[in-house]
Amino acid sequence: MPLFFFDIHDGNELTRDDAGLECSSLQDLSSKAVDVLPDIAREELPNGPRRTFLVKVRNEAGRYVFRASLTLASSWMVDDVDGEHQPGEDRWEAALSRTKTQVGTLRREFSEDGFASEMDGLDSLFSVAEGEVERLRRQSK
Repeated sequence: MPLFFFDIHDGNELTRDDAGLECSSLQDLSSKAVDVLPDIAREELPNGPRRTFLVKVRNEAGRYVFRASLTLASSWMVDDVDGEHQPGEDRWEAALSRTKTQVGTLRREFSEDGFASEMDGLDSLFSVAEGEVERLRRQSK
């Protein structure tokens, strides 16, 4: 059975898998990658309102062949609850920050997925989205 390596990024640091796991099929590989994400999230939480956990799988030649991610995002929907002010950040700032993070993640994933030739057009779209987020952020201050 082929050996695959499951590198894990917990939102802060990358842990490289040097031992690897044998996988009987590509379905087995993808299942193992997805199954580990909730365990990683449970071990690392709580540590902020937004976290993305990522597993990138390498084959024996060192080429990344599969990626799975789990994003946790929490935010207050109101400023006050029964007269008590919510303890989180400003809701508008939090929404803009989430949006900017999501756009950055999409940009990175498209690039990693090998769409380099298509990135020129996509980068224009991503740049417009990021610029609009920054404009809204400045406007609200």
